[in-house]
Amino acid sequence: MSIQEPTSFVPRPKKAADSGRVAGEDRGWTPGREAALDAATPSKTFRLPGGKTLTVATDRVRAAPAVTPQVSFMLGQNAIGLGLWGLLAPKGVNRFLGLKSSPQVTQALFGAREMATGMALFSDPTKASVLWARVAGDLFDIVLLRSLNRRDNPKRANARLALGVVLAVTALDVVAAVRMSSVKRNCEGARP
Repeated sequence: MSIQEPTSFVPRPKKAADSGRVAGEDRGWTPGREAALDAATPSKTFRLPGGKTLTVATDRVRAAPAVTPQVSFMLGQNAIGLGLWGLLAPKGVNRFLGLKSSPQVTQALFGAREMATGMALFSDPTKASVLWARVAGDLFDIVLLRSLNRRDNPKRANARLALGVVLAVTALDVVAAVRMSSVKRNCEGARP
């Protein structure tokens, strides 16, 4: 944000507190800041009482297509739900899939992993490294679920269902990871 005074603006003398500021350090209310904004940065200028103007600029993430950040955001929400299930009800996960592992192993390998990647994507759905970590986790899940697709597993149908869902989510994870790997933020280089 920036506020621009009318043309008759006379800058006030610097206080002692301002003298310790590093040269070139960005300040939020610096007059003339809007001139330094990149032309592609979405911004809106408002006229305030007294002749001042307020320019609000936002960082926009560009990805082809623009739907990719929303997809990865939804993947993050899905991961949070699965992570909660794995952390809070590991015995239920084991029963549903026919796993014979301890609840602590399920919590660590399934719940904590899903929760960590879900929270990271929920906070910033453009993090390609988190999306690639999800792909790696999906590969682990695929190997595990394929091993549960055997005749002696009484929950074989559930394991097959989970495998189908994980394969579909893996495809979305790969597409989102590839697209987010080439994201450029338009605020880079906009600071004076």
